[in-house]
Amino acid sequence: MKRALVFLLLIILMAPLVLADGDGEENEYEAGYTSLAVAGVAMIAVGVVYYSLTKRKLVVVHKKSSEWGFEIRPEHPYMTIFGPVYPITIHHVLTITGTALVFIHFFSCANYGGLTGGTGLAMGIVLVLLNLNGFIGRYIHGKVLLAAKKHDRKMAKRFVGILGHWKKVHIALAVLFAILLAIHLATSD
Repeated sequence: MKRALVFLLLIILMAPLVLADGDGEENEYEAGYTSLAVAGVAMIAVGVVYYSLTKRKLVVVHKKSSEWGFEIRPEHPYMTIFGPVYPITIHHVLTITGTALVFIHFFSCANYGGLTGGTGLAMGIVLVLLNLNGFIGRYIHGKVLLAAKKHDRKMAKRFVGILGHWKKVHIALAVLFAILLAIHLATSD
């Protein structure tokens, strides 16, 4: 609940920026705050890449520690990052904040016509679905942990299966977002 309130507060604080977008744009198809959208997409990308790399321990290993730090080594894995939060929390913070920044750009557009506007609208919808799907995934993962804590194999097996299906949907939405972003960038001026 606290995270939802923080997200809502962030949106409320950024709303005046969208409403004050009176920089004299002549074209109703152009959206303002492009730099915020770029920063938001970059935050989303960093959150996804960091979580993917630490989850698979391909290049980066994340170790829980009371302080932030990192260590680079020539052997595999090449980097160890120390921090007080888990990689999934970093993923959530970066992707939710990035989404909020992208929506400032999204809401500053007056018309979603044409290929650029249509892909922008579709990206907005996919981002909402991705974030909702992420919260659902966190809930399912919590159920898996609860079942493991209770030593309930049947419940754990059921929720692990559900988590597998959830993961496919989450990845498909992320790929769809990336494709829409590529089309949006290719068609914008």
